[in-house]
Amino acid sequence: MREACELCGKPFECASDSTCWCMAYPAVLSAEQAAQVGERCLCPDCLSLRTQQVLRERIDVVAVHAEPSDEAMACQRLPLVEGLDYTVEGGAWVLSRWFHLKRGSCCGQGCRHCPFGHVNVGRDG
Repeated sequence: MREACELCGKPFECASDSTCWCMAYPAVLSAEQAAQVGERCLCPDCLSLRTQQVLRERIDVVAVHAEPSDEAMACQRLPLVEGLDYTVEGGAWVLSRWFHLKRGSCCGQGCRHCPFGHVNVGRDG
């Protein structure tokens, strides 16, 4: 179905069900929160920007645990989304703090946005 973005007015396609492209995004806004701020469907660009904003507001206050939370485990099954889970710089993927929090532990590779203090860097696997 053809929709107009609530924020920018740009037209985009929306399946209006669980097959929609937006299902790849983490559910960072409940339907009630979205209604409170007047948001309906957003185009891919605006949904990406809005989701990034909400994640930035929330992930800086997330306690880092030794084991991933149930919420993080559920998000691990979502497809990776450029701009949320990673960015591409010079052809290389740079994983975001959000991605690492979903992963649940330090991988030991010295990642730029590691929220776990690089605790596994230099350890033998």
